[in-house]
Amino acid sequence: MVADKQRLLVVYGALKYRGIYRSHQDFDDLAQQAMGWYAEAYRDFPGSPEKDQSSFSHYAFQRIDWHLKDRFKRQKVRANHQCLYLDAGLNGENVSEWLIDSDCDAALIERAAAQQLWRRLWPYLTQKENSYLRCVIELGLSNKEIAERWQTTPQAVSYVKKRVIEKARAIYSAPPNIA
Repeated sequence: MVADKQRLLVVYGALKYRGIYRSHQDFDDLAQQAMGWYAEAYRDFPGSPEKDQSSFSHYAFQRIDWHLKDRFKRQKVRANHQCLYLDAGLNGENVSEWLIDSDCDAALIERAAAQQLWRRLWPYLTQKENSYLRCVIELGLSNKEIAERWQTTPQAVSYVKKRVIEKARAIYSAPPNIA
């Protein structure tokens, strides 16, 4: 009982330290992942976690914090890389230039429009929502294929799609920013 309470204190404390509260959209996923990192810390701790609970708690907290820091750093790098790709358009060309090209077929024009929409939505979407759009726009996957790829249910993918649509509607229905 004490060990469970200590585990929860360490895991939730590390999440809170990184500014991830229960209201955070990815809280449940990150908490679950942090539980796994806690288990790894328990396994890798040099010594006995039961005998030296204070040192182990500090060790586990630090391990979880480092994992979270690395995860957020990777997300930022990925987001910057993806934004560069989206800004470059297809094949390194400017999207607006090749939209005018008469040799473009309807599929390329549709994909360019989708990428422009994605570029505008990017800052407002979670990692999962951006991943969904990447699967749809870049890879052309269906919800069923995305569910198989993510190893989840089609209903979960539909929920992510619903959130993307809601955010897109909110952004496009908002009055223009006149400064």
